[in-house]
Amino acid sequence: MKAIDRYKTRSGTVKVNLALGEPPRFAGLADEDSMTAARSFIQLCDSMEYLERAFDDAKYGRASTAPYSDGVLPSMMDDSLAPAGKHLMSCFTQYVPASWSAAPHRDELEAYADRVIDGYARFAPNLKTAIEQRQVLGPYEMEQEYGLVGGNIMHGDLTLDQLFSWRPVAGYADYRTPIKGLYLCGSGTHPGGGISGINGRNAAREILKDLKHRFSLPRLRGRAGWGP
Repeated sequence: MKAIDRYKTRSGTVKVNLALGEPPRFAGLADEDSMTAARSFIQLCDSMEYLERAFDDAKYGRASTAPYSDGVLPSMMDDSLAPAGKHLMSCFTQYVPASWSAAPHRDELEAYADRVIDGYARFAPNLKTAIEQRQVLGPYEMEQEYGLVGGNIMHGDLTLDQLFSWRPVAGYADYRTPIKGLYLCGSGTHPGGGISGINGRNAAREILKDLKHRFSLPRLRGRAGWGP
């Protein structure tokens, strides 16, 4: 259908995963406070101007000189994710041009990841030497390896024309599809991406409604006004 053909699914996101031999130690913090900070969201974004400049680079066809990043160390809370004494750092970063979903751009991505790490190293000087391995996933890898069209982890742009009753498109925001028995419950439905479970809950609620309707009709047919 034409509405789906027009559906926007672009991405300027790069995922940077770091295997660390030790947790980051933040300058100016006592060891205990540094460990507390490592359990938090660690962002590279000190102002709206910083974020705007990061996006402007991608808008004009180049990777951000100073990327935005939202980093977490899940192994700080779940030590089964890494060997004893070691940690995993997961960085959701932006921006690169959306057109990078068409080709790997490996050299440019590696240089971009270097800048992400440099940004964190300003606050955690031991980070560079703590890195034992790293993985850099750009829009191309997101699409080719994980099936995310355009590399968009949200299954479509989170823009005003693709939210609420327009997600994914007008007329199909009730989690149902034109194929009977096929429902949508991913990030391409309301309320979009993120780890909330709301999409699946809403889809399950509509499925239960349909099942209740289907199984209640036969019991009603023997009653007055419902036929023989």
